[in-house]
Amino acid sequence: MKNTEKHEKETNREYALRVIKDNIVNLELAPGSMISEQDIANELNLSRTPVHEAMQELSSTKIIEILPQRGSHVSLIDMAHVDEAVFARTTIESEITMMACQQASEKDIQEMEENVTLQRFYYEKHNLDKIMELDNAFHEIMYKITNKMQCHYMVRLMSIHLDRIRELTIQAFNPERIIKEHEELLETFKKKDPAAAKEVLNKHLSRKHFQEDELRKAFPQYFA
Repeated sequence: MKNTEKHEKETNREYALRVIKDNIVNLELAPGSMISEQDIANELNLSRTPVHEAMQELSSTKIIEILPQRGSHVSLIDMAHVDEAVFARTTIESEITMMACQQASEKDIQEMEENVTLQRFYYEKHNLDKIMELDNAFHEIMYKITNKMQCHYMVRLMSIHLDRIRELTIQAFNPERIIKEHEELLETFKKKDPAAAKEVLNKHLSRKHFQEDELRKAFPQYFA
């Protein structure tokens, strides 16, 4: 499991939740693998309580299955959960995107442009981990513009099922499409065209990009 430093003002529960979630998404904690509260607590130098609380929160999203007397394991990828995550994210984020497109300041647009420039830079450097990180940060900017960070938290937690598919897609296929669609979305913000922004966003989040059959062939052990 990959560990990261605890953020300033982050509670122990928030820290444990972030690290566990990140390791599930980046497949360090692979679908189907067993997961131990005590081992994670030891690794993060925490008591077991905040780890237990984080595990309970993740189990509510069905990304972790807690088995009484037998321990816990990371759920296999269930495309029904992925579809639900796509539906929730698209429904909320399409409206957030339209609002952000109308409200974005020049400074906001500059931040988005810098993000996309970095995406292109790391793509050319073949640093796939940074592309995923910047992708998430790009979308977070729109939630910040509209002051809808509670929505962002809810969507990010539910999107964990979708995020594993995104991670596999980046690993298995050329991620340039992702960057191009961010560039297209940026252009709609520069033109202050919320309808076009929504259209690009919906295309960007579309389930059809996942190439499910190819992913199942490449990673059959990860799917339910």
